[in-house]
Amino acid sequence: MQPKIIDADTGRELWTAIECARFSGTARGTFTSYAGRGRAPRPVAKMHGLTLWDSKTIHEWVEERNAKKAARES
Repeated sequence: MQPKIIDADTGRELWTAIECARFSGTARGTFTSYAGRGRAPRPVAKMHGLTLWDSKTIHEWVEERNAKKAARES
């Protein structure tokens, strides 16, 4: 079973730090450090001890990071 957390207002999937880290190719600690220093999106909710991020925002953030990285490498 792979449960998902869906925001009732937007219908968007909400991700934990582990899911955000996995998607962004970073370690969980690295991702939370980025978020704490404003280098990653801010969380949108806390629920039952879980800090949650909007998956669409994380997708956009990763795309932006990848575009910046590609520009630096060219």
